[in-house]
Amino acid sequence: MRPLVWFRTDLRVEDNTALHRARKACTRGLVGVFVVSPGQWAEHDWGTCKVDFVMRCVADLSDRLERLKIPLRILTADRFSDAPAALLGLAEELTCDALYFNREYEVNESRRDDAVRDLFEKNGREAHSFTDQTLLEPGSVRTNDGRPYGVFSPFRKKFTEVWVDRGGSPVLPTPKALEEMVCKPDDVPAPDSIDGFDDPDGLRRPDLWRAGQQEAKRRLSRFCADRIGDYTDDRDTPSIDGTSQVSPYLAAGVLSPRLCVAAALEASGSALEPAWPNKVGAMGWSSEVIWREFYKHLIWAHPRLFMHEPYQKETSKLEWDDDDEKFDAWREGRTGFPIVDAAMRQLAETGWMHNRLRMISAMFLTIDLWLDWRKGERHFMRTLVDGDLASNNGGWQWSASTGTDAQPYFRVFNPTSQSQKFDADGEFIQRFVPELKVVEGKAIHEPRAKAGLFEDLDYPAPIVDHKEARVRAIEAFKELKKS
Repeated sequence: MRPLVWFRTDLRVEDNTALHRARKACTRGLVGVFVVSPGQWAEHDWGTCKVDFVMRCVADLSDRLERLKIPLRILTADRFSDAPAALLGLAEELTCDALYFNREYEVNESRRDDAVRDLFEKNGREAHSFTDQTLLEPGSVRTNDGRPYGVFSPFRKKFTEVWVDRGGSPVLPTPKALEEMVCKPDDVPAPDSIDGFDDPDGLRRPDLWRAGQQEAKRRLSRFCADRIGDYTDDRDTPSIDGTSQVSPYLAAGVLSPRLCVAAALEASGSALEPAWPNKVGAMGWSSEVIWREFYKHLIWAHPRLFMHEPYQKETSKLEWDDDDEKFDAWREGRTGFPIVDAAMRQLAETGWMHNRLRMISAMFLTIDLWLDWRKGERHFMRTLVDGDLASNNGGWQWSASTGTDAQPYFRVFNPTSQSQKFDADGEFIQRFVPELKVVEGKAIHEPRAKAGLFEDLDYPAPIVDHKEARVRAIEAFKELKKS
């Protein structure tokens, strides 16, 4: 057998289920393929930062596959609907008997995969798909009466029970090299040559986000060795290096969730159990990996989340403001709230944002500015190097109080209090809002609080009164509950 392995959000040779199974099945060579889909990527709000990172990771994957005598071929199918014919054509050209791939769970991706499977089988070729993007297959973790979970804590407990009962998720080794290659690999297109993502001014940060497995494992190993024990204490402080920053590698599949959990358990010296504490050190970080899992299972169970609909259906009746000036001020980091502005500038400059700041900035947009969470969700997806539909949607709906396990509408973040608590010395703020470097002490959190005190600062006054905005938002939700 000569399998064709279709790589997507699994850009690695280690712990890759489809590649592992294809290598065991092959008897006359093995070929990999990656499909470039710029039209579909743009429709799915992929940004330049993400495309740049993904294509650099594809180049790294190609190099690693070549060492295993597995060529990586590159196809272009602008739309997902173009992928079936393109993949079958390559299989026919290279006399590949079967297609191996790891499942994806978004609606368009699932429909594409079904179409590919149908076409291959109609043409007498096998198609094999596997659970790899998640630790457990979506749909396998359910309540006692068979429903999907809508709250994280009971999901985590049941998830762990199922995971332990199944013997965990062993990490698969890198396959052994073949004796010779079936064909030559294709050249991997440079990121700035991808149609629609060739803007020379687009954000590309290879200096911050080095591509490939080696860098992903280096980050994970260093975090587990040096910082995972303090994760619970340090995770909410954006001025320090307290998080793993492996999210781009998880999103692109350069790093598997299995490897992440295995590394965390090794660092903690304990096993994953249903009753383990979810807020302590390595266990706290493992819980974040399971949050990612929760959102993957959620979107599979509720496809309407792909259609820009809220999880809590009644919140679709909320009437959000439509104010482009306020949205632009938020997007550009000039709201007059230092912690929000620092967060949004970090995103604009690096393609990444600290998780605590994602919550603060998202809640500021939806509650303080009363702007539709879907506008913020789309902006994040277009800007983040680690943009992942499930996690991004889940986080935004949590912040907007429209989602599952959502932040209660009456518990509203005060951006100034959040700033004082998580950036007490203003170190993070001053890093990204340099016009406030002259401000000393606690005044950094609200530099316009005293009239005339900082009139000479090149920094805007607050664009909204937080107290008034909070009352307005709470009243809107109360009226919604009444109706």
